[in-house]
Amino acid sequence: MSEQNIELLRRASEAFNARDIEAFIALSDPSIEWNSQMTVPGGAVYYGHDGLRQYFRDMEDAWGDELRAEPEAYFDLGEQTLLFYVLRGRGRQSGAEVAMPLAAVARWRDGLCAYWKAYFHREDALRDLGVPEDALEPIAP
Repeated sequence: MSEQNIELLRRASEAFNARDIEAFIALSDPSIEWNSQMTVPGGAVYYGHDGLRQYFRDMEDAWGDELRAEPEAYFDLGEQTLLFYVLRGRGRQSGAEVAMPLAAVARWRDGLCAYWKAYFHREDALRDLGVPEDALEPIAP
């Protein structure tokens, strides 16, 4: 089951980078809770499929189409997955280039993502999960 979750996470990353909103939604539970730090100042929480559509609109407003998530490592935690990635892009208004190492935790239910939370600091994700980094076994992207 958890190997399937890593594959689902890979597919979600591909859909995000392709801006294929419907493919992304097809991988998400209808009651998903999506916590983003990159859409609006202070972050935002989006709920359900309509919330994901709003998330993509907010991302477009902030970043245009110049934002990519580059996975560095996946971690299988059973019903949860952890992703270390670098977010690369250019601010739509500022033109500033960014390359930020981030982490994200996803919870999976019945083959769909039910929860997502992105973290600016990878150690915050590890603390929330209660897992030391040296206990993790990375899976290559």
